[in-house]
Amino acid sequence: MKKNYGIFLSYAPNVDLRSEGLGRYLASFMKGAISRNEVQFTIVCPSWSKSGLYALFESENVPLDKFVIQSPDSKPLILSIYEKYISYKKNRRNKYRVLSNAKEYLRHLTDRYLNRVESYLISAVSLRDIIPILFEVAIIGILLIGLAPVFIALLMFVALLIKISSVVKGTLLKFFIKYLIRMSSIISSPKNDGLVISLYNKLEAAESKRMLNLVDSLSDISAWYCPTAFWPEFNKIHAPRLLCVPDVVLTEFPVGFCNVGGERFLQTFRKIESTIRDGDHFVTYSNKVKWDTLVERYKVNPAHISVIHHAPNTLDRTISPDGKSLQCEEVNLQARSDFMNALKKSNKTRYISGFSNDEVKFIFYASQTRPNKNMLSLFKAYNYLLRERFLSCKLIVTGSQSEISEIATFIKEQELELDVLFLHGLSVPELAACYHLAELAVNPSLSEGGCPFTFTEALSVNTPVVMARIPVTEEILTDPELQEMTFFDPYDWRDMAKRIEWALHHKDILLRKQLQIYDQLSMRTWSDVVNEHIDILERISCLEK
Repeated sequence: MKKNYGIFLSYAPNVDLRSEGLGRYLASFMKGAISRNEVQFTIVCPSWSKSGLYALFESENVPLDKFVIQSPDSKPLILSIYEKYISYKKNRRNKYRVLSNAKEYLRHLTDRYLNRVESYLISAVSLRDIIPILFEVAIIGILLIGLAPVFIALLMFVALLIKISSVVKGTLLKFFIKYLIRMSSIISSPKNDGLVISLYNKLEAAESKRMLNLVDSLSDISAWYCPTAFWPEFNKIHAPRLLCVPDVVLTEFPVGFCNVGGERFLQTFRKIESTIRDGDHFVTYSNKVKWDTLVERYKVNPAHISVIHHAPNTLDRTISPDGKSLQCEEVNLQARSDFMNALKKSNKTRYISGFSNDEVKFIFYASQTRPNKNMLSLFKAYNYLLRERFLSCKLIVTGSQSEISEIATFIKEQELELDVLFLHGLSVPELAACYHLAELAVNPSLSEGGCPFTFTEALSVNTPVVMARIPVTEEILTDPELQEMTFFDPYDWRDMAKRIEWALHHKDILLRKQLQIYDQLSMRTWSDVVNEHIDILERISCLEK
């Protein structure tokens, strides 16, 4: 008989798990469970997340027979209305695009015809030569004049219908549409608006109540696991619970997060503290989070905290599913194709849309834009290397420059728009292609819950890495020679620039040393990670019987 464990997720409606680090962690976790035939996981999530979870697992090639996804039966009405509203807006944009294309096509035909008429007139040597074209123009003119009343009447009829429609909307639906637009901000981005945040919290609370009723009905689940501390509702489950606390980075950078999150930041911070305060059993990715955050700050009993390090996150099978060499021409061609798709999908500028150099050299940093990610220091280091050291590489990052105003301002003031490229919403193959084609991967983050995935993701596709010297990286990468070659002071952009420049000039030496450590780290698998979690879940389920 299979042992059943539960996983509790409560992401917001607008979250695409494929672009979330925790989503990719969850996918790796589920793949690691393949070897445990006697265990099955049941994932309970909001009604709006079910399809997104399937999309995540499909993109990460997670076998669907190792888990069951359960959620409340139907989405909240306001969310369904909002999705129809967004679909309507998208269709309207498509219609306008079709009309615009039609107008452009007609203009093009007109220009071509006028050029034809001009060519006849210019090349004519006698009156007889221009009679055919004049006759043709006359016939077309007569037809257009004859059909003009029909077109005018049709246009007037359409305009009347539009006017009637707008009046009806204005008199009967005006208030509702305005309210719906306001509600759309709840779904898309609950920012620093007290009413919006309040409404969003009510939506979330109602869905959480339905989820908890569903959880209560699943009596065969021995214990529950929650992969993050954002959801205090998890502690309302009346069964053994294991809470993962990846980090509480909000406590380390309160000013930075407050500037980008405002009231939303405070709400999130309160939720995390509430979740930790009411938790029973905990797991973290590093000893630093265990001792500095949970024990020292939140006074959690260390006996109730387990540390489970990540297994390597690898991308080589994504680049080469059939096991071909990463240096194979076929593999490189596919990677370059995926890379160009990522560029053109993520950037709307004329420069990028016309970009065709798939052999461009670049440095790569895969991360969301958050205050702890230290992107501004990276941009300062890159700007110095570009202007003073004549670096011939672009910098590609996966975050958004609009989320932190200082970043957007720096990019504009230093005229880096054509050198620093922001890619959004990368698929796994596109992410793997960027890592594979990069000259160097970099991670300047000031704080993480565990050793960043950057190290193993880059090395799995034979790309060397330089990283910030922070406790969680030193905890895993302990070799002194490796640390000297790989780490830089994240609070000193000049030291960062120096390490990047050295790495670019000594890629072979750096890669050879790092691959030795990568091979050692690869001895640990995601099956080991899952097994260690299952051992804890089994232990706490026995304790509470």
